[in-house]
Amino acid sequence: MRQIDWQDMLAQGRRRTRIQRIVGLIVTAAILGYVFWYFFYASTPEYTLNQLQQAFKTKDQAAIEKYCDMESITGRAYDDLTRDMFAHDSHLTTETKVMFETFYMKIKPQVVSETNSLILDFIPTGKWDVPSGNNILKGRQLGIDYEYLVERSQLRNTEFVKIDSVRKSGPNEAIAKIAVKDTYTGTLFTLNVLMTKRDGNWKVCEIKNYRDYLDFLSPIQEKGLNKYMDATADVIEKYDDILDSQQTRFKKLDKSSDGILTASMRTKLVSYIRSDIIPALEKRQQELDNIPVNDGGQYLAAQRKESTKLTVESWRHFIEALESDSPDEFNIAKSYQKDAMDIDYRIDDVVKNTAISSGKTSTIP
Repeated sequence: MRQIDWQDMLAQGRRRTRIQRIVGLIVTAAILGYVFWYFFYASTPEYTLNQLQQAFKTKDQAAIEKYCDMESITGRAYDDLTRDMFAHDSHLTTETKVMFETFYMKIKPQVVSETNSLILDFIPTGKWDVPSGNNILKGRQLGIDYEYLVERSQLRNTEFVKIDSVRKSGPNEAIAKIAVKDTYTGTLFTLNVLMTKRDGNWKVCEIKNYRDYLDFLSPIQEKGLNKYMDATADVIEKYDDILDSQQTRFKKLDKSSDGILTASMRTKLVSYIRSDIIPALEKRQQELDNIPVNDGGQYLAAQRKESTKLTVESWRHFIEALESDSPDEFNIAKSYQKDAMDIDYRIDDVVKNTAISSGKTSTIP
């Protein structure tokens, strides 16, 4: 009996030894795996790019800030964008172009800083906010239309497709080729993204060929935009005449010798706005909506639609102001009108810049 017990104890000891060896091998493998992962993968530019992909999927703002030098990326892109804005305008002298470029350099710190804030706000929500309140980029406070500047950057309509390749160009520098797509036209392009190693981590620092991307994409989008403008030209011209006539008629109804509108005059104005002005605006937009939007014309179509929406809303609040004699409603109407006018100025800029790039003169709003 004791012999059997002794043999069982030896067998159990051998089993424990085998288990300990297996556990030891597993622990050793785990340590070696971690060491390999940390020194050979986690410290590679490929790892950073994969982390960024995951961060965008999970809306991880902190990770994006960790692996992207936002100040550098946006700052250098801003330089390329503002230089590109005057590249095709043959009407500007060299001196004027230099003046504009100097102006854009002066406002660069504010624009870059606020743009980075908007980008970081977009990550968790998936929604591009428009500068509002006391934001210095609201409207044209800096002397520029910031909303249109963002549109021309192609930022909102550029979609990630895949990582094509990553090649080190030095111990602390690499170029990643990133395939992207313009969602307006479906056009594919490969961006060359500069990455640098800092404090053991790789960071995205610059889009080396961003200017090339703008130059490549602009004529493609402009071709579709010109087709859209040509397709809508008759509608725009027809309703410009109608709305101009209505504006003349409105001014006559709104005119009084002492500047005070009588109850009868208010009633006539309300009736005219409801029966003629608002229906004309809505009918115009309906006819525009029935025209297919070619690749590249999406932004202009959206701006026209938003302008109509705000203008109609302004008139409705103006009606309420006339009927209730409410100063608050008058102020609301004016606010909507101002926002609509800002968009109308932007529409003019879109048309003007397209005409300049295309080498032709256009007056289509």
